[in-house]
Amino acid sequence: MDTYPEISSAPDINEFGDSPSGEAVNVVSVASGYSLINVLFTFDPRDFSHTLSGVSQADKETVMAFYESHKGEPVYWLNEQDNITYEVIYLEPPDCKLDGRKDLWRIENKFRQNSSYEG
Repeated sequence: MDTYPEISSAPDINEFGDSPSGEAVNVVSVASGYSLINVLFTFDPRDFSHTLSGVSQADKETVMAFYESHKGEPVYWLNEQDNITYEVIYLEPPDCKLDGRKDLWRIENKFRQNSSYEG
């Protein structure tokens, strides 16, 4: 399994997200007004989002090439907030926008933890 590429930019801490996916439990409202809670899985994957800011054109091309070749498979990604490597999948394509200059990019990545592996 490949590892998310290292580039010269770092995730913008103000736009970092880490939350449970909410897919491990299904809550249904029944006619009595009480909720019916159905625990589907013991593993609740985490959703991660982060924005890389000040990304050069060359680094943008590296990130997009990596996405194109790995969009359908799990990859290792280092979460620099807790210094743990997770096995993740892309939730959607990276969102690339200019970052205040015509030669710098902001790239938002959204990942979902794919397994309980933490390395």
